[in-house]
Amino acid sequence: MAEVDAVAPTGRPGERGDTAALEAFREQQRVDIANALIELVAGRGFAAANVSDLVRAVGMSRKTYYKYFASIEAALMYAQQMILKEMRAEPEPRPEPGLRRFMAQLRAITDFASKHPQWMIFISFVDFAVKDHIPAPDREAYDAFTVSLLEDSLSAFEQGQRDGSIDPALPALETTIACTNAVFGLAQRCANSPAISQEMPLFARLIDAELRVWEGVLTTGTD
Repeated sequence: MAEVDAVAPTGRPGERGDTAALEAFREQQRVDIANALIELVAGRGFAAANVSDLVRAVGMSRKTYYKYFASIEAALMYAQQMILKEMRAEPEPRPEPGLRRFMAQLRAITDFASKHPQWMIFISFVDFAVKDHIPAPDREAYDAFTVSLLEDSLSAFEQGQRDGSIDPALPALETTIACTNAVFGLAQRCANSPAISQEMPLFARLIDAELRVWEGVLTTGTD
């Protein structure tokens, strides 16, 4: 992990390259703080989500921490969005049916959960214990961000309805929300259950069963 109290890049004021280097440095510091926070929550529980423990884990002063985040809640929301961006990153579009693209997005969620159960635990913590207690502007920004993630899945779903691989009679928005929430919820439950997360064959079977059910629902009216 980068040394958080390291000196930021400097240079002549107004230099475009120096400005970019400084912003890249600051962003890396935020990422390092977020990763330390995720590890704290996964390893020591929700009580570790406080500035005092976090600055000790990262090796920085509280003064430096507050240069990057105004509160522990701000760091939590940054880490949450960082995880969700990584989880929902979609490869470059390919000429394939919408159903395949949509199912690949659902599979990506479950693959991510199996590889990073500690990140899924963190997401659960933020969703159920933190989100409702953050300032309204931050919560609204987070809600807008999650809507943008849903739009990617909705785009794949609607593509499938246009190309005939997904039942055109299904309500697109409602079905997209139902699918993604169901798969995401199962992935969270599996990650939060030691008996399941440590038994990968069981994890995989549960996920496969869920995805088969949804694929059957989506293709019912396409024959």
